[in-house]
Amino acid sequence: MGTWGGVGETALFGDMGVKDIDKVRAVRVAVEALGADMADTVAMGDAKVDIPMFEACATSVCMGSDGEEARAAADFVTARVDDDGLWNAFSHLHLI
Repeated sequence: MGTWGGVGETALFGDMGVKDIDKVRAVRVAVEALGADMADTVAMGDAKVDIPMFEACATSVCMGSDGEEARAAADFVTARVDDDGLWNAFSHLHLI
């Protein structure tokens, strides 16, 4: 069970999932299925719940969040999604 949403670390919503299934496992399963390498992964998130994924992936981007823990854990902090955050992140990482 987790919480998310709102501004910064303020949780407005909750979620539940299957035990031992999380974002890190999802990334690893996808990487394996694609025959890719974890060294080529980029995680993008905006909250404390994304920190384990940030740690598992080669590069991490915090999307314009007020959550200080997520910002501190990320390799790069970009603007909010609705303020060209994805474009800024992709440009910074030389993906576009």
